[in-house]
Amino acid sequence: MIVINYFPKTSKYIESLDISTSDALDRKVRELLDRQDAYERASQALRRRFVRGAIEVEGVDRGGRSTKLRRSPKGGKYSYELLGLDGNWVSPDERIWIVAMYALWQDLR
Repeated sequence: MIVINYFPKTSKYIESLDISTSDALDRKVRELLDRQDAYERASQALRRRFVRGAIEVEGVDRGGRSTKLRRSPKGGKYSYELLGLDGNWVSPDERIWIVAMYALWQDLR
């Protein structure tokens, strides 16, 4: 059962999966959707890294590869992006993917 409903696209996608055969990133997103405390803890840890001056932080992408995450100011808010395999920065549809990549990296270190 998904607890957090801030991410409708992600929730719909995750609900359609057989989580037992999903990759680590999908399982981490599911955990963060199901446990708001886990999401808040990971989100705050990521935010603190940027507030303390980090330009880029480590994350783990869908293939289990190490990647970089960054935060860029956009108006009065921030846009979160990840470094794609092609070397370009891309923004996922919903922020939970960035938080999950960071949380997965935390789990693996």
